[in-house]
Amino acid sequence: MRYVFWHNRKFILTLMVFIYQGWGEIPKLMAQDSIPSTISLNGYISNMQSVLFERFQGDWISDNLIHNRLNLKWHTADNRWNAVVELRNRFISGESVKYIPGYADMIENDEGLFNLSRNLASGRSYLLNSRIDRAYVDFTYDKFALRIGRQRINWGQCMAWNPNDLFNTYSFFDFDYIEKPGSDAVRLQYYTSGTSSLEFAVKANVDKQLTTMAMYRFNRWGYDIQLLGGVLNDQDWVVGGGWSGSIEGASFYGELSYFHPQRSFADTTGVCMLSIGGAYVFKNSLSLGCEVLYNPGKGSSKASFNEFYLSNLSPKTLSFTTWNLLLQGSYPVTPLFNVSLSGIWFPGIKGYYIGPSLSYSLAENLDISLIAQSFGGKLATDQVEYHHLGFIRLKWNW
Repeated sequence: MRYVFWHNRKFILTLMVFIYQGWGEIPKLMAQDSIPSTISLNGYISNMQSVLFERFQGDWISDNLIHNRLNLKWHTADNRWNAVVELRNRFISGESVKYIPGYADMIENDEGLFNLSRNLASGRSYLLNSRIDRAYVDFTYDKFALRIGRQRINWGQCMAWNPNDLFNTYSFFDFDYIEKPGSDAVRLQYYTSGTSSLEFAVKANVDKQLTTMAMYRFNRWGYDIQLLGGVLNDQDWVVGGGWSGSIEGASFYGELSYFHPQRSFADTTGVCMLSIGGAYVFKNSLSLGCEVLYNPGKGSSKASFNEFYLSNLSPKTLSFTTWNLLLQGSYPVTPLFNVSLSGIWFPGIKGYYIGPSLSYSLAENLDISLIAQSFGGKLATDQVEYHHLGFIRLKWNW
């Protein structure tokens, strides 16, 4: 972790200078005893054992992950100024590091403008990685809010597939990364009323390509509605929108985005992605949900489930096939014990995903989970391919 901060000292120092200078405002605030500031630190640590295999009778790949997260936050008493630095440290040991080509480089890879990920130590079958995924300062005044730095910009409305999540796409299958990735961006919000707002954001990636988007969000007919448009990675024009509301007590939500190459308006390779879903919670706390993704461009060209599982996604590579159907449910058997099950049908490859999980609270802030993930289908050959994973995780939040 020390090496990560030293290697990125220019970025960290720049952020600190911005925090303490704040266009001349923060020194004034700090000089006023009437506006004190607060610093907080929290996080979690988990130990997760995993196995991966294609056939039960075949070879198994076994790994262990020790995952630690640190969240450092500073804010003034009036919450006008806030600064955040959050990082995740992962010690991975086992056969993935040993046998998967380029695994260490893939873990270290950072898609942001600033490279804030480092493998601090590595060997034939282990590596220690530290990554800063939040590092920002924000300022709010009256109806305005400005945030600068590495942050998460979440415009998605759906559970599994988010065509509106144009800044930091995440994988539905990555259950161990609940915070989800961030972007090196500038975000400006203006609240036009209590139920509506205008938002502008620009992000730069590792290739110095810009994603520039604007969004208007409002409430009508009992629904939160958003309309957005802009440019994705200096390559595609994007227009889209989303909604969330309810029908007879069941939540109903969706989002769509149309991507069109910038090179020509006459280009016919534009793609419109649509995701629609709903969920209902019964009186006994049983929760059921359904979601459908239509992706005519398919997007993903990965040759295997493992390659798709480990790769970085983009808004245009959310799925294997044109149609994707998700069903999922969860039920608290007791206040301490929860079970859940999710399944996805990929008709284009005659494939499936099944993901059961069990979670039990051993003590306050201490949980144990059993999770399985199973994939099957015809991706790149006429033969059915399988990809099965199992996890047991012990997690302590502090």
